[in-house]
Amino acid sequence: AEQPREDSGVGGGDEEGNANKSTGWSWPWSSSSNKEHSEGVAVEDVEKDIEEPEEESDALLKQSTKIRESWYSWFRKSNAAKLPRRYRLVTDEEVLNKSIVSVRFAIMAAAINTKMLNPNYPIMVTPGAHPDSWDETEPFDFNSATYFLPMCSLLGVAIASVFLGTISDKYGRKRVIWILSVISCGGSVAKYFMRSTFWTFCIGQIVFGFFLGNLPVGMAYIGDVFTSQKEKEKELGKLVSFFVMGNSGGGIIAILMNGSGLFAPLWVGAAMMALSAMHTSYYMVEPDDVRLLAIGKQKKGGKALLDEEEEQKRPTTINQKSLWNIVGGAVADNFGSTGLFPLCLSPLALDQYLRNFPSEEEAIMQYTGYQWLSVMVAGMVVPATMITPYVFRKMGVAGTCVFGNIMTAVVTFALLMIGNGPATTGAFAGFVLVLYTGFPFTVFSQLTTGPMLDVIAPEDKIGYVQGLNNAAMNFGMAIAPWLFGLLADAAGTNAAIWTGIGISCLAALINTPLMFDAKFGKTEEVGPSATRVLDGEDEALVQRALEGEFVPPDQLYAINVSRAKHNKSIIVPKVKAYDDEKEKLDELMSHAEEMFRFRTELNDRILSELNDKKRTTAKKGKDGGDGDGDEDAPMTDAELCEMLNRSVYGNEEAVQGATDDVGRWIGSYLLDKGYAPHSQSLLLKEMIVSAFPPIREEQQWTPENIEESLVRQRRIMNQYLTLQERQKRNYTWASVLGTGGTQAFYS
Repeated sequence: AEQPREDSGVGGGDEEGNANKSTGWSWPWSSSSNKEHSEGVAVEDVEKDIEEPEEESDALLKQSTKIRESWYSWFRKSNAAKLPRRYRLVTDEEVLNKSIVSVRFAIMAAAINTKMLNPNYPIMVTPGAHPDSWDETEPFDFNSATYFLPMCSLLGVAIASVFLGTISDKYGRKRVIWILSVISCGGSVAKYFMRSTFWTFCIGQIVFGFFLGNLPVGMAYIGDVFTSQKEKEKELGKLVSFFVMGNSGGGIIAILMNGSGLFAPLWVGAAMMALSAMHTSYYMVEPDDVRLLAIGKQKKGGKALLDEEEEQKRPTTINQKSLWNIVGGAVADNFGSTGLFPLCLSPLALDQYLRNFPSEEEAIMQYTGYQWLSVMVAGMVVPATMITPYVFRKMGVAGTCVFGNIMTAVVTFALLMIGNGPATTGAFAGFVLVLYTGFPFTVFSQLTTGPMLDVIAPEDKIGYVQGLNNAAMNFGMAIAPWLFGLLADAAGTNAAIWTGIGISCLAALINTPLMFDAKFGKTEEVGPSATRVLDGEDEALVQRALEGEFVPPDQLYAINVSRAKHNKSIIVPKVKAYDDEKEKLDELMSHAEEMFRFRTELNDRILSELNDKKRTTAKKGKDGGDGDGDEDAPMTDAELCEMLNRSVYGNEEAVQGATDDVGRWIGSYLLDKGYAPHSQSLLLKEMIVSAFPPIREEQQWTPENIEESLVRQRRIMNQYLTLQERQKRNYTWASVLGTGGTQAFYS
């Protein structure tokens, strides 16, 4: 073989540096090397097959070996089989959590940028109030100019929301969120340099507002990776809470940076969007075309399976009537909410407790206080999102929506009455108290549109319907304050607020028909499959088993086998209290022989099938066949163990509850029969361990322990069966156990 050349870099080659194919080893990128390492072959094993050049000097041999080892080491680390990230999203809870966190952060960062300057708008449009204030805002007066600024930004968000959800359906959630973050980062910087006049800044608000509407994409992502409606409602609520915290956080940044200028927070916003883009790029996992059903079936921690009945069965088409009813109600709700926030704060509270006083020093509220009041009230959405799932279960999603509409009208009316009373410190305290305690109830209606729209969305339209939801919400948030500001300038603040109260009542009427749709009704509490009758089962028979009554063991076994094959938990019967059964112990024991015999025969059948399968596998291996493609082939040991563990131990709560109840039954029995467990606990433990020898040391079935476990179980059942047969022939316990010496019961 041609020898490697020292001047050729790494290994042999010609003068142009081409790899030498006649050397005694393969390059790391060659097909043979890739094949060996993709199959998990260790470096040491590969090196055994390397043909060493016979005439190579010791020095060159050591150098070549060192080079090869470094290449193999590099290849093993960099080309190790890596599970695609979309599959890790299903199998690795940490990957899922990090991906969800990246989505939440992106939503919060965009919300911060959208609402960052809101506390400064009244100061910006007041000539002379601050060095950064504009000299004129023609043709708008104070109220209309104050609300025109956020309208520009939110209008861009509303229009973009219609399309962004659909675009993400086609091109992916991650790609869309990342692009929006990058452009928004540049947009914040651009707006800072467009701050010279009112209208140039408004243009910047509209243009770059198009790229801040990532909320529908985030909500669609939640729809992708969760299928349990309960989990989905919970995660959507969390996502909205991060959105609202972003709205508050942006305002807090503006207040804290008052000394740096009214527009300085835009630099912080740019940094937040840049960080969001990096976080999304690194941590967010795109589910691609995989609908991650497995995630919806997992409980927190992945320890137990949810019932398939809890999964959301998505429709194939959108119910247009329900869709536009929900969207119409959302628009009306957002218009009505404007009467509460911001109109009750500005101009009502701003005029009553600040601007109507001769000077700010004499006023009850200062500008900084107004800023903090307006910013922190948005944070009250967080407790609302925490209690929303509970309210959903009690009132239904649509009922919660109507309740929120009514509460908006009630709280707005209360604030209007207080705000039109005497301007005293006590009145101001009452105003703040009503605002902060009532506001969480008013946002219930805004938290319901997302879950309702998700229910009617087909898999390929999740982004589209969530886009409509956010478009409606942002359209209302954009247009309503400005229109109400014009109305307040023309007809007065009270007239504008009364109009908001009326529209909130109208929103309740619009949403009322949704209460009669079962899809939006109360969330039915469905118990685990282990404790209820499933579709297609003999209801009377299963109900007897669930209640702890005797059911012929062969019939119960048939039901449980069917459940296991359909990935359901087997029946976990109710363990009756000992006091309810102590007068029926003879009846209980009358079925003992039948139960023991069935269990013994069942173990015999399973062991026989396992043994037959081994012989069949050995014969196929001897004949050169592998059995692939045989649809009638029996389960492998691993598949059988997986099915047993899933069905027997699938619902952790039911398993633990029944186990605790059995323990209490045994304790009550021992106490009732004179064993005094409170004073002889050690003795009784020893007796129990002697009477119940271990079947296996691990709780779970595995291919390694299944045969041994079945043999042990069969031996124990057979001994109990023998005992019952002897008792039936009037054998006494003494004749069975002996009358002296150390007893070795079932050891």
